[in-house]
Amino acid sequence: MRFCGACGVLLRRAPDRPAMEAGERRPVTVLFADIVGSSALAAQLDPEDLRRVLLGFRTMASDIVTRHRGSLAQHQGDGLLARFGFPRAREDDAQRALRAALEISAGVTSLHECVDVALQVRVAVHSGITVVATLGGGAAGEPGAMVGETTTIAARLQQAATPGEVWASEATRRLAGPRFSFSSRGEIVLRGLPRPVLAHRLDGEFATVGAAPVLSMVNRVRELRSLFAAWRDAEAGAGTTLLIEGEPGMGKSRLIAEFRARLGPAGEGAVSLGCGADDGGSAFRPLINWLAATVGLSGPVLSGREALVAWLEGRGLAATEHVAPLAALLDCATPEELAELQQAGRRRRRRSVAALLAALRASASGPTQIFIAEDIHWADDSTLAVLRALGDACGAPGASLLLLLSRRTEGRNLAGAPPLTLRLAPLTEAEARQLATAAAPPGTEASLVGRIVERAGGVPIFLEEAAREIEAGAELPLTLRAALTSRLDALSEAKQTAQLAAVLGRTFSLEMIEALALAVAAPPPRRALRRLVEAGLLEPEGPAEAPSGYAFRHELIRETAYETLLRSRRATLHRAIAKLLGERTEARMDLVAFHLAAGGQTRDAVIAYERAAADAAAASAHVEAAAHCRAALALLPKLADDTARSTAEARLNIALATQITVARGNAVPEVGKAYTRAHAAALRLGDDRLRIRTLRGLQTFHLVRGAIAEGHEIGERIMALMAEETDLAARVQAHRPFGLGLLYLGRFQEAEEHLRRTLDFYDPARDAPQRFDYGSDPAVLAWSHLAWVLWFMGKEAAAWEADAAALLAARELGHAHSLCFALAFRCALAQFADRPAESLAAALELQATATSQDFTYWSAWGAIFEGWARARGGELTEGEAVLRRGLEDYAATGAELMRPCGLGLLADILPDGRAEEARQLMAEAEALLEAGSIFFSRPVLAMIRQRHPQLAQ
Repeated sequence: MRFCGACGVLLRRAPDRPAMEAGERRPVTVLFADIVGSSALAAQLDPEDLRRVLLGFRTMASDIVTRHRGSLAQHQGDGLLARFGFPRAREDDAQRALRAALEISAGVTSLHECVDVALQVRVAVHSGITVVATLGGGAAGEPGAMVGETTTIAARLQQAATPGEVWASEATRRLAGPRFSFSSRGEIVLRGLPRPVLAHRLDGEFATVGAAPVLSMVNRVRELRSLFAAWRDAEAGAGTTLLIEGEPGMGKSRLIAEFRARLGPAGEGAVSLGCGADDGGSAFRPLINWLAATVGLSGPVLSGREALVAWLEGRGLAATEHVAPLAALLDCATPEELAELQQAGRRRRRRSVAALLAALRASASGPTQIFIAEDIHWADDSTLAVLRALGDACGAPGASLLLLLSRRTEGRNLAGAPPLTLRLAPLTEAEARQLATAAAPPGTEASLVGRIVERAGGVPIFLEEAAREIEAGAELPLTLRAALTSRLDALSEAKQTAQLAAVLGRTFSLEMIEALALAVAAPPPRRALRRLVEAGLLEPEGPAEAPSGYAFRHELIRETAYETLLRSRRATLHRAIAKLLGERTEARMDLVAFHLAAGGQTRDAVIAYERAAADAAAASAHVEAAAHCRAALALLPKLADDTARSTAEARLNIALATQITVARGNAVPEVGKAYTRAHAAALRLGDDRLRIRTLRGLQTFHLVRGAIAEGHEIGERIMALMAEETDLAARVQAHRPFGLGLLYLGRFQEAEEHLRRTLDFYDPARDAPQRFDYGSDPAVLAWSHLAWVLWFMGKEAAAWEADAAALLAARELGHAHSLCFALAFRCALAQFADRPAESLAAALELQATATSQDFTYWSAWGAIFEGWARARGGELTEGEAVLRRGLEDYAATGAELMRPCGLGLLADILPDGRAEEARQLMAEAEALLEAGSIFFSRPVLAMIRQRHPQLAQ
């Protein structure tokens, strides 16, 4: 009731309830006022007179604070602490606090009538982030207590102020805008604070400023011209990939939207997908989201399957090999399709890339197809592979295709040659002023527009948010966080839904936020979601009449809603989300792990990241698998149990090194660092099996980097540790790399002995897991090594037999990395035998296989021998270029093992007129050979000198 039922007198208005009983982090403007010389007054005045002065001051100050919509936090004898921005934030809290401060400073003179003493006050105002929560419980509890540096700065600033003056911090001055006049007091060192505070004296308030606005696109004429030029080229059959690059908020999405709008129907038919901050660790995630939305996937598996099939039939894809991978990506594949993909092994990723590429091409309409992928700096490597393939299609002759990409400057990009790039710079001051003026209401003061331009720093999205806040009634926007907090507070119950959504992520499904609200006993979210859409904070996704999900309008809004939550509340919500995700069979384990980690459940998060890494590795997404391992490793310092931490550290570093090895080669520096960390953990644990495993990784790392002696020394340590070992599987992984090291040292007879032992100990069924634990099948590798050993021992027929056994085993296994190994050794063996045609065939197959799996090490190896074979076949110029490229790519992996041979091959193909250059190459090869003890390459270089007497030492 607002009025008394008996007499009709207006009842006192109930104070606003805090936004959340658990407390919040929020921007608050704090006012601290204190009577000057209160100790002297106590000695000078009768206690009753002093009581009358203090009571009069409190009453006067309280009335002023309440009138300006602030609230009293506490009285402290002759002083008071007031706050503006809690329990509800308003766009002009800083301004209200400054007005109240001026009135308190002036109003204290009225207290002179109480006693014949002149009174003065010092007042200070400061704005900052504060935790507002209940401290304690029961009768001792303090509801709405403010915790943080903000109140301390306000109190210390008040103590430093001149009597009779109002001082404000720089933070408050910036929030208040041009309504107020200030005089700088410079940087003030405040007692107990680690850094000085820039202070200003508040002199008064100017006249008010109007408000209202509409935003429009300003400039970007050059960029739009480039986009339309690319469009015209695509129309003419000269397809183009164009990348729009810029810092966050620079207007990348706005530029694309403007281009599409000006294109008209052609722009409406574009295929568009967006990448989110949560997508980088999950293979194909943005494309899966796009495909699910495009197909209209919903409901149980059967209806989802029917929707996919209907969509494929409508686009002529139903009878193609793309059905199975697309269905698997959407979790609606039949058991037969899943079995087919399982048999495909590492070819599965290549099929997924091809299927998604076909789906994208089939979705675009019009004679000239437009594809748009935004925020690719967040994309996973598998998605980038599809976009790379789409970019390659754009570059094909006669392709009427246009691919538009956008990314932040510090994020990921497409592999290979960079596309044509438009880099968005901040708006110039004149352009920013034009945009701010267009957004502001008619008659807005130039000083207000200038303040907006100064705050925005030329970033269009900042200008846009500033304009929105002006529209809501603020003369000058607060910082984005303060402004958005006020908009959230104005939405009452919808604010809690926004906070739940912020914890879920930039985008979220309706089903997930409903489940979360139910789990944490929050109100049903549907009405609040509509309210957030109406307020412009969220955008619906899916059918307009029944959205299936939502997205924050931009990341700054989500961050603001997220940051209002106490860390303890965030952790509770993250744990609830992790539990909900864990109950879903289709849950992304990397997302489960992220929420577990954010919820403080470190041990479970590490386990979930390991599962995510294993899932990614099984799908040949090795880059993503390595990322999950790194995420898990970053959590380990939080584990309290030393044994559990060391065990996980060893296991995760081994997994990380394995995934990097498969994707980029053994010699990448991060591989050595990972195995070194794992070995240290194994030593702490006293686990000999782990010690051998980590030494095994370091052994191969040094061998491939061309440090053969170091690798062999580690091999000898392994063999000593294995002296009493009876496990044949373990002995396989000891003898095989030890034999390899002996091969590289040129000790061929000893190498043969250990490699044959490897093959004797090998059991196909028992040792199958080693293909995944170590990256390759040990028998394939042993046969390949043995082929070289036999060749260098002069047993040519036996060498080719061993080589054939390696290739046959690799093909039968269907294991891509093992096949690459066998092909690499085949093309080298053919080169040793001076069979260019056979070397070329093996090198081309090697590169095709390696490229499909993103095995950069093997791609570089193949290029070296392809270049040599082409040159020996008469393609001298092209062959030399390919060989040089292969050497550069090989060195980029950190490997040195094949560099002496590669340099010798380059010298071998140079014409006689470049004999001096060839001699220099041979000298460099010899130096590398000696430095790294890479003695197996001596006979290779000797054969080259035999063909070219002018290269003799």
